[in-house]
Formats: sequence, structure tokens, C-alpha cells
Amino acid sequence: MKSTCIFFIACIIACGCASTQPTEMPEKMPRLIEQEPFPPMSEALLTNHSEVDLRILVAEDGSVLKAELLNPSGDAAWDALANARMKQWKFTPAMQNGKPLSMWINFRGHIRCETPVYIGLAEIVCGNVSVADSVYTFLRAGEDFRALVSRYSISSSKGNYGELGQVDISRYGMDVKPILAQLKENDFTQPVALGEHFVIFKRLATDERFQ
Repeated sequence: MKSTCIFFIACIIACGCASTQPTEMPEKMPRLIEQEPFPPMSEALLTNHSEVDLRILVAEDGSVLKAELLNPSGDAAWDALANARMKQWKFTPAMQNGKPLSMWINFRGHIRCETPVYIGLAEIVCGNVSVADSVYTFLRAGEDFRALVSRYSISSSKGNYGELGQVDISRYGMDVKPILAQLKENDFTQPVALGEHFVIFKRLATDERFQ
């Protein structure tokens, strides 16, 4: 199985908002909450290019509008794929005076290659911790996961009963990955903070067919 290459942030440097330079730092800086792993790297490429500098324009909704490698690897094909993967990343947006704003951010970090771990996942995404705690209570009382997705989830996955398919759990980073790694089939997590939202994940059985 090919390895998956995960980016670990060492530091974040503000570059300014999308249109003008801010007079001060925003109250909340963007934070990476979900990443599509970089494409596989050869051992030689990883040895020479494990430290990377990125420049990303994070939109008001946390999506990536533009992305670029500030120190290209020298492998044009890998660089193009890496840029495409970065455009699928998700962030919490920058916040100023309680309002989100788009912002350029420089990231410096390193790449580590790991064996991907895929599990079947479904999610219920809640807008605040109070709703998430209520949903978790309903689940523990035996209510149907899919029914609760339909009633409470605010994610686009709601239309598919919250099912995400087979997911490499490394995409959620070190805050969430260990929680998912310990999850047994048909079990669900407590509410997990993911950006501004709170998510309850369920691990689907291996013989469960995705819609």
C-alpha cells in the first residue's frame, strides 16, 4: 500500500487579508482542521523536501481559494498534485469583530509519510456544543444514528445519511485521528470539536454498504 504524506505545521505567518493589509492581527487566525494528504513521495524527494513553505488564501467559509508552494520540490508533477490537494483543505476562517474574513496565510512545516488507515465513517455535524451534547445523549439512549443525522446535522453529508465512505483518518490531524483509530465498528464518538463545529463520528461496519 502506498504511503500517505501528511503536513505538520511548525508555524503560521499572517500575510494580510485578500484585498488590503490589516492594521492588526485578527482575533482568530485560520486553523487547519482537515487536509487531503499530499501525493506519495519518493524516498529521495522526501529526504530533500520534507520541510515546506506554503502560501494559502483562506476564504470566509474556511475553504481554500488559492494555494502555492513557496519552495517547489523540483518535481513539477508532484508540485502540481500538491497544489491541487491543498485546494481541498479546510480551515477555520480568520475572525475579526465576530465576523469571518478571507486572509492570506504563510505556513512553514514538514511532511511525514505514513501508511494510510481507512475506515468507514459517518458524521453528525452540529453547530454548537449544546446541540451536540443532546444528540450524543439521544444516541446513548438508543436512537437511530441516521434519524439524528436528518434532524440535526448541518453538513452536506446529511443528504447521504451522514455517510462519508472509506476515509483515511490522517486527514483529520492529530487532535482527531487517535479518537477515530480507537473506534470500534458501530460505535460512535463523543462530540469532537472540529473548527467552529462539533462532530459525532460513527464507525460503520465493514459489510455496510455506502449509499
